[in-house]
Amino acid sequence: MRKIGVTVLLAVSTIVLAVAPAGWKVVNDRKKTCQYSVPADWTQDKVLVGTSTSADGKSNVVVRGNEQSLAEIKPTIQQMIPPDKTIEDSGKRYWYSYKHLANASDLPGTNWYVAVAVPGGVCGAQIGFKDPAAESVLKQVVDTIGAAK
Repeated sequence: MRKIGVTVLLAVSTIVLAVAPAGWKVVNDRKKTCQYSVPADWTQDKVLVGTSTSADGKSNVVVRGNEQSLAEIKPTIQQMIPPDKTIEDSGKRYWYSYKHLANASDLPGTNWYVAVAVPGGVCGAQIGFKDPAAESVLKQVVDTIGAAK
């Protein structure tokens, strides 16, 4: 019974997180398991499904679903994309900034990795932006990451 309650709570938490501002459009990952929303003037990559870019070309987001739990995926992601500063580490979302990928040089601008627990796994997103003024919009994007509807 407790397991069912936790699953329901997780599903409700994901729904609450996934509310997009009016006029935004939804972007799904390749398998249509995860989604996020972006402003209407952003474009979606036709080849790299789940990727979108801001109208000025200075911000981008890519999302992908994973069948591992949040606890299972954290060590792997931390090794692949070493954290610089943790923004949130709760039972439903793991969000941090990073300056470089493992074995690579520093990346320009601000870069975030966000993993959101969803039924059946995690929706993981990488977000990059070169203009600090875009941070408030990208925080709204983060709040929309969740299971595809």
